[in-house]
Amino acid sequence: MPYPGEGRGPVGRRKRQNGRTSQLDPGLRRGTAKVGERCVLLFGVDRVRNDANTVRVNQLPTPRCPICGNANWHDRALPECTHCGLAVTDLAVDTGQLRTAIGDHLRHGAPKSGFRLSPLARRNAAWALGLVDGHPARPRRHAVTLGMIARASESTQIAALLTDLAPHFPRRIVLLDGSDAYATALAQAVPGAMVHAHPLDGDFAAQRNRVQALADGWVLQLDSDETPDAALLTALGWLTAAADRDGLWALGLPRRNLVDGVQSALWPDIQYRLTRAHVRFAGKVHERPVVPFEHTSLALAGAIEHHLDRARVLERSRVYEAMSAGAGRPGDESALLRPFSDAP
Repeated sequence: MPYPGEGRGPVGRRKRQNGRTSQLDPGLRRGTAKVGERCVLLFGVDRVRNDANTVRVNQLPTPRCPICGNANWHDRALPECTHCGLAVTDLAVDTGQLRTAIGDHLRHGAPKSGFRLSPLARRNAAWALGLVDGHPARPRRHAVTLGMIARASESTQIAALLTDLAPHFPRRIVLLDGSDAYATALAQAVPGAMVHAHPLDGDFAAQRNRVQALADGWVLQLDSDETPDAALLTALGWLTAAADRDGLWALGLPRRNLVDGVQSALWPDIQYRLTRAHVRFAGKVHERPVVPFEHTSLALAGAIEHHLDRARVLERSRVYEAMSAGAGRPGDESALLRPFSDAP
């Protein structure tokens, strides 16, 4: 569920802030424009609309954002990252040097040179650099609940994952698409985990909402083929504390898609999976939280790792398309099957 650029983020936002496109003309959110108008830069190309067709004008050598890694930029007076909102004076930039300059500005108040940060982009950049109020964030204890939805056939894999993550998540909730017998067997294999069973019935949002209803506080929702990386595990405490201070309810985490062990071009593939328990999801597939925009933020400190193989990528596209027209997302499939070095 990548958030900005294609209208796939939290439901309910109404105005554009921090480089994220709001609920305006649906065509604009998909990278089109009215006749004769220039559009945002999406997928590294400049597009204009002539008559009824959107055409590719020229390929642009756009860099990836030094804050979030996104390769798409809004075509504005200052090019602006469509994900985190970083604005730069020139796309022909050394991204490593720019990231260092942003860090110096946030830590020491060094002058801004070559970039601009809106208030929300500033928070995105700070958290990506492990900073809170200009100071290095310190690991702290947290009470985040780990929530998982899975098929009963994946019980062995889930048991191993729950055991591995037990030191980081004292409270773990699993909802199996299967019978009560499978749930009982998994609960016995993983003492301390709360395991329930309920048919998926072709509705991922409803299944996630059942997990949300069993939790309180913050919930990190994962699928059976996902794991939090070490950086995310370390950051959960300070991230959720900072989010509580800022009145946030849903945080968008990068997802690193590893296809046959190789990172794919689909990055940062933002997933709003770290939410307060009262938040509910919508969408039978590619579900997203129903949250007012002002209560959401990117959280770029660490990532979810998504483990797939080529066969699974092709299968999920077919299954998702059968569940909901358009949900197969051939563009996502193509990006998943390209290595990161070939992106965008």
